[in-house]
Amino acid sequence: MVDTIWVGVRRELRGRLAARDYETWIAPLRAASWGDGTLTIEAPTDFAADWVRGRHLGALSGAVTAVTGEPATVRIVVNRALQAPPPPDRTRRPPRRAEPADGARTPPPRYSFETFVVGASNRMAYEGARALVERPGRFTPFFLHGGTGLGKTHLLMAVAHALGSNEGSRVLYLTAEGFVNEMVEAIRRRQMERFRARFRNVGTLIVDDVQFLAGKTRSQEEFGHTFKALHDGRRQIVLASDRAPQDLPGIDGTLRSRFASGLMADVQPPDAALRVALVGHKATALGLRLDDDVVDHLAAHWCGNGRELEGVLLRLDAVASVAGRPITMALVEDALAPYARRRPQGPTIAGIVGEVCRHFDVSEQELVSAGRTRRVVVPRQVAMWLCRQHTQAALTEIGQRLGGRDHATVLHALAKIEQRLASDAELRETIARLAGRVGS
Repeated sequence: MVDTIWVGVRRELRGRLAARDYETWIAPLRAASWGDGTLTIEAPTDFAADWVRGRHLGALSGAVTAVTGEPATVRIVVNRALQAPPPPDRTRRPPRRAEPADGARTPPPRYSFETFVVGASNRMAYEGARALVERPGRFTPFFLHGGTGLGKTHLLMAVAHALGSNEGSRVLYLTAEGFVNEMVEAIRRRQMERFRARFRNVGTLIVDDVQFLAGKTRSQEEFGHTFKALHDGRRQIVLASDRAPQDLPGIDGTLRSRFASGLMADVQPPDAALRVALVGHKATALGLRLDDDVVDHLAAHWCGNGRELEGVLLRLDAVASVAGRPITMALVEDALAPYARRRPQGPTIAGIVGEVCRHFDVSEQELVSAGRTRRVVVPRQVAMWLCRQHTQAALTEIGQRLGGRDHATVLHALAKIEQRLASDAELRETIARLAGRVGS
């Protein structure tokens, strides 16, 4: 019976999940037992179990319900006997390394510090993550924030990978949604003490997407108690969200204050140099050879974030394989044309100017005036920098739209902002917030 259910569940999940997620997280699982509406599933490592609970528990439960025709729950346990080298890679991609035998909480190697592409827009976040690995507890909590697909989850996984490789360490990684789901299940089963022990006896707690706690008063209260217990015990806490703590709606003020009490680092949209590096890195990981003109085109138009880029490269790989053609500019234009027509309009100069004016409380007339007081110069330079980074406008157009200024003036403004970003954390925070608002 259990084998029949599991075959059906796997079939359901193949249609629901991305191929990469299915092969990495679902394929290694085994069904152990079925009874009283609960399917018990075995995972090969603690880390795999935590990851599946946090990311795929809802999909698993839904698949079991669909197969059995009755409301069902899923219980995930660890069976280290399932650990085995991965099957041979039959695609064009380089083979993945097997997890070490004792890598109980070790994530896939592609989520390591070594595979993270560093640039000006994410360097602070990267250095902070490396620093806390070298000395856990020094920066706690460590709070990462930034838009979707910019590398926050990669850095969280890199921290888990590094800390989890230490013998005797206990690293727990999950999403805030996973935390809420486990708490609801613990309440239903009257196992809250067991739930609290699970979360408060770890060495490092890593929680992604904490914005999911918004509006969930009971979950926030429980998470706050967990946070305090770990913080008082000098344990490492690592959090990530789509925005800074002070900008999180629906989160209790005390909890937001706790989130902001340690080291905060923003992950900004990639600048031009990082976009080129990302295209090259991800293409190499997929085994793709791209000419420079293709790299430049993808970096300029299809690299708003890492997830978008991965999808584009996978499509190009598939089209090139089916057509038996190399990936040239002609193929790129043919393969991506349908998506280009449907892509939403990106940030505009007018939109950026409006957001900058609102943030700094200056009028547009002041911003484009000849005034040179600090009240208007800094916002004007920030607006120019954002326009250069997040639109396709030329420097001359940016200058004209911001008071008829020439090319050299815009270059000077860009240089001033770049210089300040290296040392001014408050300015980095401001620009990250503005970048998120203009939709980069």
